[in-house]
Amino acid sequence: MSDKKEKFDIFSVSLMGLSHFSHDIFSHFVSPLLPILIQNLGMNYTMGGMISLFHRLPALLNPAIGKVVEKSDNRLIICLTLLVTSASICCITLAPSYWVLCLLILIMGISACFYHIPAMVMTREHAGSYSGAGMSFFMTGGELARGFGPIIVLAAVAAWGERRIIFLFPIALITAIIIFFKFRKKGDGAGQIKKAKKAEAPFGQIMMRYKWFLLCCFLLSLSRAFVASVLNSFLPTYLTERGYSLWFAGVSLSALQFAAVAGTFLSGIIADRLGKLNTLIFIKMITPVLMFAFVAFSLMPGQTVLMEVFIVLTGFFSFSSAPVIMALMQDQGSENPTTTSSIYSMFDFITIAISLTLTGWLSDIFSMASAFKLCAAFSCMAVPLAIGMKLYYSSSERASKRN
Repeated sequence: MSDKKEKFDIFSVSLMGLSHFSHDIFSHFVSPLLPILIQNLGMNYTMGGMISLFHRLPALLNPAIGKVVEKSDNRLIICLTLLVTSASICCITLAPSYWVLCLLILIMGISACFYHIPAMVMTREHAGSYSGAGMSFFMTGGELARGFGPIIVLAAVAAWGERRIIFLFPIALITAIIIFFKFRKKGDGAGQIKKAKKAEAPFGQIMMRYKWFLLCCFLLSLSRAFVASVLNSFLPTYLTERGYSLWFAGVSLSALQFAAVAGTFLSGIIADRLGKLNTLIFIKMITPVLMFAFVAFSLMPGQTVLMEVFIVLTGFFSFSSAPVIMALMQDQGSENPTTTSSIYSMFDFITIAISLTLTGWLSDIFSMASAFKLCAAFSCMAVPLAIGMKLYYSSSERASKRN
């Protein structure tokens, strides 16, 4: 591996993390605004959960999007999607009906797919051989967006009213301008994409070559979504249902997300030192326990402080597996970075859609507390899966050394 590839370009990687923050902060306006949208549009919990389906549905197009990205300028795609995502989300409180809301969410979902694939590729290129740290920087930007998103949008609603959150659009505009000029000077974009394209294998070939590995990564992502994504989307609604104010629910969501920032940032760095699968096993073992504890204390009167403690702990661990899974996939498909990124994005979006739609449906049938408990139970499937992957790859490494 050359020195250029080994080098960790902290400024460029940090800038990609900033772009991730500016993009995802808008998509995380939906959760804190969900109680308002439910009231204004007469939605039930199933309809609220299905909003995520329209957000995640474009992930099915990720293989085709990956091919488009290979032939395009990363820089321009990132700048354009920053603007499209922010504009569509800023209009959701103006939606006159549920289906117009879903259309805006669908546009945002398509834009998000086009953003994440080239953004992950550019981050990986500038991270050199430190893929775990690079993915941690990138994912930390997204987690910061989760934390600041509820605070920023609720402050905007309080200051300007729910119909004027369009005033937040300059966040994306300024970031797009910075990305456009910075990476133009560095020569990133179409030239690098064309160079990378020569090494790319067909999507179907990669899926078949790594089918068992990718299936494991899909299930690991699904187990993560049943805790992290469910809390991210339904925590404000759950807490307001339990009698807490919208502001308390928004602050609790931000606490969850700031804890997620710390977990996401540290997990990739720790995984580079202690091993990705070792880190993943520990995360998957402790996350369901913390989720069960949060639900239990939320149902006990007078246990608000302990409930908040377990919200923070659950946020720290449940979100921290994302950069580890992403780094595992990037390492496995290092010769096909664009295709690997499109597969990860497809897995991420599909698993979140499945978990949120199922949670909304279960909440309508039983209660949201019962749905949360079932989600924690579903997430337990990752424990034997991660242990099995560790044993398999350890035995493979020993066999390789003997040969």
